[in-house]
Amino acid sequence: MHDMKQPIQQQIIDLLIVDDHQMVRDGIKVMLDSENKFYKFRIEEAESGEEAIQKAIHKNYDVIIIDYHLPGINGAKTTEDILLYKHNVKVLALSNYDEVSYAESMIAAGAKGYILKNIEPLQLLTAIRTTLSGKNFYSNEIALKLLEASQNYERNIIKNKNSLTPREIEVLKLICQEKKNEQIANELCISKRTVDTHRQNLLLKLQVKNTVGLIKAAYKMELLK
Repeated sequence: MHDMKQPIQQQIIDLLIVDDHQMVRDGIKVMLDSENKFYKFRIEEAESGEEAIQKAIHKNYDVIIIDYHLPGINGAKTTEDILLYKHNVKVLALSNYDEVSYAESMIAAGAKGYILKNIEPLQLLTAIRTTLSGKNFYSNEIALKLLEASQNYERNIIKNKNSLTPREIEVLKLICQEKKNEQIANELCISKRTVDTHRQNLLLKLQVKNTVGLIKAAYKMELLK
């Protein structure tokens, strides 16, 4: 008997490419076609965030590759809006830029990965396979910058916590209990003006803009149990 090899069963992946440059969309399609031994990609395209949202509402995609810079609403807002309708779709951010702020915006919006447009075909396939498995994938340049940003953030949290006086920590905890300045003043037996000063000092030291920022910072510093 002849040893008959069974044909490889390709996994079908419905994929949407969101980019306002036809050349980029064509480039991604060529890369995916060149590495289609295990996957059969059914690819659709969108030129804007608004178009992508409409397509995602009406069809279940497995993966959506979204450029950060889009005409109209950007990639982060597009990602956020799509995930409101389709919780299970995996979003891969695509960009020319390895800026941490862009990556953080996309991750905060729900993207499972961030890749650069100079990505190699095999790495692109790995990124898609990784996100489909529920894990995150970042281009090496981005992964290193995210790690560095995280380490800096942790150092800043410790530094910020150590810069607070015992009284400022007391005031911060009461702010987190949603107490007004007058209530805090009465509870600590100090003037309202003093509480105002403490609040302003907290905003400056913790580098936040409002009460919500103060509460988030307190949680991160583990001041709230």
